[in-house]
Amino acid sequence: MPTESLLLSKFRAWRNALAITLLGCVLLGIGGFILLGTYLPERMNLFQAAVWQAVGFGLALAVILIIIVAWQRSRGSSLAELGWGRRTTPLAVTLSVLLGIAYLWGSYFGAQYILPGVDVTEFSLVRLALAPLGVFGAVAEETMMRGFFMTELQRAGVSTWLQIVASGACSAVYHALQNPTLLGFLPSFILFSMHAALYVLGKRSLTPTIIAHSMYHVFGEPYLLMMAMTVMQHAHTH
Repeated sequence: MPTESLLLSKFRAWRNALAITLLGCVLLGIGGFILLGTYLPERMNLFQAAVWQAVGFGLALAVILIIIVAWQRSRGSSLAELGWGRRTTPLAVTLSVLLGIAYLWGSYFGAQYILPGVDVTEFSLVRLALAPLGVFGAVAEETMMRGFFMTELQRAGVSTWLQIVASGACSAVYHALQNPTLLGFLPSFILFSMHAALYVLGKRSLTPTIIAHSMYHVFGEPYLLMMAMTVMQHAHTH
């Protein structure tokens, strides 16, 4: 439970949680998915565009993580309170690996239709170079939308189920800005609600969700971003 000094009113808790979501919408949703996702494919091939988009996301997430660190320090707290380095459960870790495998299997299957003729399992030095950036992105985003977002709500006594649903919904909002439809929103909502549930199941440790999220990036990029850009381009031409 949060310490007495860190308890928040529900208004302040939701304000802080929605503020970090708004930052994600601006830097990741508009800046990363929409602006970079539109600008880059017009000036280079899709693979190169996805690589540079991943770099852009990394820079945006670095800004967000710096803001969270400063925010925590300003009130005498740390990232440890959000779940960094906290002991978790073997069940949560096992489920996170299974979720990572299931997500990647579904992504590889989808790529056969969205990126025909592209071998998404091919090893390349570019993918190897992107791996550390992918892990960093997973750490930063999970710190943002599970650690910070859900801890703010916990401090105000918001029910756990609502923390999970809100985290999933707000994560899905900025992921779906480039495809603002139910089909664009619902898969992300389900996925990130599962992340939020894993965070709770793992005793509010970020380790399980970082494992799953890192698997998506390390084994899925840059092809996940290539698929997202392809879907956005298709939507704009219809």
